[in-house]
Amino acid sequence: MEYAFTDVDGQDGILLSGRCTYEDGPRFHAMLGDWNFTARPVVPLDLRFVTFIDSAAIGMLFILANRCREANGHIVAIGASPHIVKSLRRAALDPYIQFR
Repeated sequence: MEYAFTDVDGQDGILLSGRCTYEDGPRFHAMLGDWNFTARPVVPLDLRFVTFIDSAAIGMLFILANRCREANGHIVAIGASPHIVKSLRRAALDPYIQFR
């Protein structure tokens, strides 16, 4: 997984790309540490370049969703391919992520 803080749909957001797997845990937690949830509780997340997501990475998105929720926000997932959306919906992330 690679990530970058960038403009996503006209707002500060996070671009994820590549394969999102268990090995990305340290990088993912570093990313969370660099995001100011108090100032930006709604996290635009560009997923159009994510090619694969495993259960551990889905768990990481639950962590992100919880951090957003604690700050009265949520995740806005943009551009995810159908197979990624299907995986996230099967994991019951729908209440925490707004898909666009």
